[in-house]
Amino acid sequence: MSTAPASVADSLRGVRAVVVNWRDPDHSLAGGSEVYAWQFARALAEGGADVEFLTAREPGRRRTEERDGIRIRRAGGALGFYPVTLLRLLRRRRRTDIVIDPSCGLPSFSPLVLRRRTPVVLVMHHVHQAQFDTHFPAPVAAFGRWLERVAMRRVYRRRRVVAVSPSTLGEMRRQLGWTGDIGLLANGSDVPGHEPQTAFDADRIVVLGRLVAHKRVDLVIRALFELRVRPSTSARRLRLDIVGQGPERERLERLTADLGLDDRVTFHGYVDDETKGELLTGAAVHVCASDAEGWGQAVIDAAAHGVPTLARDVPGLRDSIRDGVTGWLVPDAPGDPEEVRRRLSDALAASVTTDLAPAERAARADACRAWAQQFDWSRMREQARALATEEIVGHAGALPDPHHLPRDTRVAV
Repeated sequence: MSTAPASVADSLRGVRAVVVNWRDPDHSLAGGSEVYAWQFARALAEGGADVEFLTAREPGRRRTEERDGIRIRRAGGALGFYPVTLLRLLRRRRRTDIVIDPSCGLPSFSPLVLRRRTPVVLVMHHVHQAQFDTHFPAPVAAFGRWLERVAMRRVYRRRRVVAVSPSTLGEMRRQLGWTGDIGLLANGSDVPGHEPQTAFDADRIVVLGRLVAHKRVDLVIRALFELRVRPSTSARRLRLDIVGQGPERERLERLTADLGLDDRVTFHGYVDDETKGELLTGAAVHVCASDAEGWGQAVIDAAAHGVPTLARDVPGLRDSIRDGVTGWLVPDAPGDPEEVRRRLSDALAASVTTDLAPAERAARADACRAWAQQFDWSRMREQARALATEEIVGHAGALPDPHHLPRDTRVAV
């Protein structure tokens, strides 16, 4: 490994880095956390590091490939990925200079097999305590909660920890009892390189994201069904575009058919960036009904195209929306999905019936785009590279330059 760097641009020259993430961006269930992990890997590669991206192997995917100067190595399935990855890290523990270890439900627990002096950065997207019950039988869910609440805190207690949003940081304190230092390294966004068109369809609603249980896309479909018979909206030809793929798609399609909304709801599945941009730009409002998020990546993607988001006032989403400016937060009703659906219906009805003058619409779109531009991926990569540099140089015994990690990326709670 090289000695102390001369600048951030070449600060990681010769560093052997590993990014561990359960899924890679090409996985059929990839979402915002996979984009974030890949951007972190890109940041390291741009700094001159030799980067490997360890991830699970989905059927039909190549075991190895290279992209953006990053070697992707796939092995193991949904659960087998963890032991396989730990074995890989153990075998190359003397040839690894830093590990980036995001928690996608659970992290890899890499410190268990690495040398004590090897820097590890734990990235927390959001706390999963409630979600274990949604996806696993009771005994497995209880074990998962213990791993996140107790084991993870002990294994990573002397390692660098960053959260992607203030909400995640706060939930780590509240739900996991985390008392150590936690930094903040926010997401970015793909801001269009040109000014998006301002024309939109006032009757078009869009949902963007993975189709999984906790995203609660079913609540948006049910809200649309209710609006079809409300006096204020019954005459409107409201339509819903659902952009994304996931295991809930079949169930959501059945619900749509049962409610007689086949002519109102379109499932687009996975689409390319150009198509996604067209669907977002053409919508009046983006709706996110998730139970919780670490960060509203879809919210920022919509804002980048000038589209406001209507969402539940829950962790992550309350960080990514400026209430009343770039969207609206609906008071949540934990444990009462019918009340949540009613509140979403009321707020959605208000958002699609509000008659804004063209100048007001343009001002709101401008506010959305200005907000999204604060979360540019290039800025995130610069901060990620600085963080990794600080860890490497710090462990090498030298003092890092003060500008390497901006003060505003550190949060004390």
